[in-house]
Amino acid sequence: MPKKKCGLGFDCASMMQYPGIDSGDCLNYKTCGSAVQLSPDEELELVRIREEQMRQYQEQIRLTRRSAAIMMLMRRGCPQSPESLSVIPDIEAIATTLDNIRTGLTNFDGQYIAPPGCELHIYNVKRPSGTYSYYKLTAENAIFAPSEKEQQVRVIHLSHHDDARYIEAQLGIERRNKLTQMRTLLQNASALLEEATRLLEQTTDMNSPNATVEVFNSDEIIPINS
Repeated sequence: MPKKKCGLGFDCASMMQYPGIDSGDCLNYKTCGSAVQLSPDEELELVRIREEQMRQYQEQIRLTRRSAAIMMLMRRGCPQSPESLSVIPDIEAIATTLDNIRTGLTNFDGQYIAPPGCELHIYNVKRPSGTYSYYKLTAENAIFAPSEKEQQVRVIHLSHHDDARYIEAQLGIERRNKLTQMRTLLQNASALLEEATRLLEQTTDMNSPNATVEVFNSDEIIPINS
C-alpha cells in the first residue's frame, strides 16, 4: 500500500513533534490534501505542535498556501543565506582590499608621478671630444613649468642616464603606468560591482510575501510522544 504524503510537503513528524508519525495520521492530513484546490493566497487552517521551555502547545494556525510553501521550504529545503553562500565574506574581503589599496596609495606621497602621454627620449650631442647621449622628458603639449622662460614648455632636459633627474623621471613614468593600470582594474571592478547591484535590485521582483502565520488558538498539551 503506498505511503501517504503530506499534500503541502511538510515533514509531519517535525511539525507535530511526533517522531515516526505517518502523514496519514497527521491532524492536518485532510486539510493539506484539499489545499491543492486553493489558490496560492487563499487561507487554510492547520494544527502544529510547538515546544517552549520544556512544555508543548498545540496551536491552530491560519496561513495561505504560499505561506505554507515558504514555511515548508524553510524547514526542509536547507535554506541558505548571504552569509552561508559567502556573499557577506566576499563583501568584507572587497572592503578590506579597498582599505589596503588606500593605504598603499600613501606610498606615492611626495613621489614624482609623470603626466599622461609624457615619455623619455634620447638624443645625441656631438662635441669635439665625441658624441654624447642625453635624455629629455617630452610631453604632447606644453605643460611643464619653464626654468627660464615665462611660458610653459614641452621638454625637460634630464642629462645622462646616471643623472638623478633621469632616474627619477623614469621612476615617475613607472609610477604613472602602475597607477593607470590600477585605475583600469578598479574601473573594471566597479563595473562588476554595479552589475552585482543590479542583480540585487532584481531580486525584489523575486521576493515572496512574508510567510505570515496567524495563531488563533494555543493550548498546552501532554506531549504526544510521552
